[in-house]
Amino acid sequence: MEDRVTFSREEIEAKVKVPAIVEVELKHLVEDRLKQSGLYYRLFSRIKTAQSLENKFKRKAYNQNKKIQDLIGLRIDVYFEDDLRICRDILRQLFELVEWSESEQSDMEFKPTKINGVFKLPYYLMRQISEETWDMCIDSTVEIQLKTVFFEGWHEIEHDMKYKGGELWSGKSSFSRYFNSILATLELCDKSLVNLFENLGHDLYKEGNWAGMMKAHYRIKMEERQMYPEVQEILDNDHSEDNIGKILFKTKRSVLVEELLRQPRPVPINVNTITALINQAVIHDDSLTWIFNERDVFDDGGSAPGDENNFYRLEPLREVTVFHALVNLSTYKYDTHEGCELAARLVYSWVYEKFGRLDGHMPKEPVSFEWNPIGYRIKVVYEPWRSYWKVSCSHVDMEAPGQVWITEAESYQVEDGRQMLSVSNSYAVADANRENLNRYFSCPKFYSTISDRIGLFDVRYLSTSRRIIREKQVDKIRDLILSHRRTMPVCLIVSRQQENGWLDESWLGNFRVYDFTRMAGRYAHIYTCSVEMAWAVLQPLGIIVDDRAVYVFKPARNIADRDIVGNHIRYTESDVQGCSFGRHQVRYETNRYDIVTGGQAFYHKLLFEVRREMME
Repeated sequence: MEDRVTFSREEIEAKVKVPAIVEVELKHLVEDRLKQSGLYYRLFSRIKTAQSLENKFKRKAYNQNKKIQDLIGLRIDVYFEDDLRICRDILRQLFELVEWSESEQSDMEFKPTKINGVFKLPYYLMRQISEETWDMCIDSTVEIQLKTVFFEGWHEIEHDMKYKGGELWSGKSSFSRYFNSILATLELCDKSLVNLFENLGHDLYKEGNWAGMMKAHYRIKMEERQMYPEVQEILDNDHSEDNIGKILFKTKRSVLVEELLRQPRPVPINVNTITALINQAVIHDDSLTWIFNERDVFDDGGSAPGDENNFYRLEPLREVTVFHALVNLSTYKYDTHEGCELAARLVYSWVYEKFGRLDGHMPKEPVSFEWNPIGYRIKVVYEPWRSYWKVSCSHVDMEAPGQVWITEAESYQVEDGRQMLSVSNSYAVADANRENLNRYFSCPKFYSTISDRIGLFDVRYLSTSRRIIREKQVDKIRDLILSHRRTMPVCLIVSRQQENGWLDESWLGNFRVYDFTRMAGRYAHIYTCSVEMAWAVLQPLGIIVDDRAVYVFKPARNIADRDIVGNHIRYTESDVQGCSFGRHQVRYETNRYDIVTGGQAFYHKLLFEVRREMME
């Protein structure tokens, strides 16, 4: 058995660095889904302190095979016992599960119902934690506990006063028994509360009080809204054996929650939207469908009140780069001077389209000028006679208070005659807000337009079309991989060649090479080849060649970074098929996070890796 390891508090403090944004973002992801579900809950979170980690290493045996899994912990306290299972399903769809553990129940003993889930940290959050953390026998996971509110109160007292204070109870069996009897009472309270509302809902159903019945039966947070009169009339006049009112009462709460979570954005929760959702999922009554469509039920009021105005202390802004490229303009279609002028016009066209309506006197063609209206800044230096121009502009983000966007593009000649193009996109925020914002890839539209209209070179031509390596190209591809002038990654996709000459890429599953090349080909060199061509390119470099693999060669970032070959990444067939990836998106001003697997996951993972190079 591997020996246990321990670390001092000083070692832990020096190496384990977890930014506050990781905890904040995890809470946001969970809370967004819980709010959308309508459940009653309380959500808590914490990051283990160095002292707490030191104590845990002392109490338990940890090593590289058994790691601490709760560096970051969340706890969800629900108000109704049956919500534990619903929350469990929500978390299973939200994060990649490692394992569940649940307190075992028996006829002879009372125990609190506690469900613990261990989940993989979303990749984009794991990257924000110091890399040295993972060398400290700490797993890249988050633990989420599920309890009821009743049991949480008991458990906190039990943890502090009994589990940690065992000496207080020595020889006090009668007090210990009395303490545990309270737990039995709490379990009865949990079950009784659910039964109470179910029985109340049944009585209200018998009385034809549909709004009251739904409030008692579904037990979720509802707005106080009157039921549509025409819906009320349908329910009142339906006396069939399986009438609509009965179906509403018999439909399980979990079905309603599933429907709420299935909506592309949070919807107001009231008697009308609940009836509409259950009608979509279970009832399928044409009259109700027509009424809800006419009423536009999900947008019929229920908007959240605006936040109160806050006073913000002014702070310096810090820049966060979300795209940067340094390439040279192609000479396939245009000579150096023509390419430089056309690129300037394409960039300025983007500027004019974005800012022109703010000032009717803004020049329609690129010329040197500077313009500084309130909240905006544009500076253009246009000197085509020496093949030089530079555009710099900034504007306040109307949807993100306190955030400013900065876009810069510059073209110039170097001594060997190449016409260089530098493009950067970034946003600036106050230090206080910076840790609460994610770095996300954002490429200016004009960069893609220049790539498509003129063409871009990064040692070799960049292309969004599929490219297959032939024998005469082997040396050139190897030189590309080894080049220290290269600023963009090289992706080499190796597959077996079939008898008809086509490459068998079925092992990639839903990873479509064409789609990936079309999406990433402007900021990565993407090539496909047979196993034979892979041997010719990679074997002289001392690289292991797999007959089904994806190789990624990162660019050299500085003079000292010379081991390009040694820093390459190889993804095999098992890596693709076993891949899972959490996609984080902001949709309708709401954080959305979901897990995809296999080839689809590998597509997003590889695209993320390639784009990350453009944000370094």
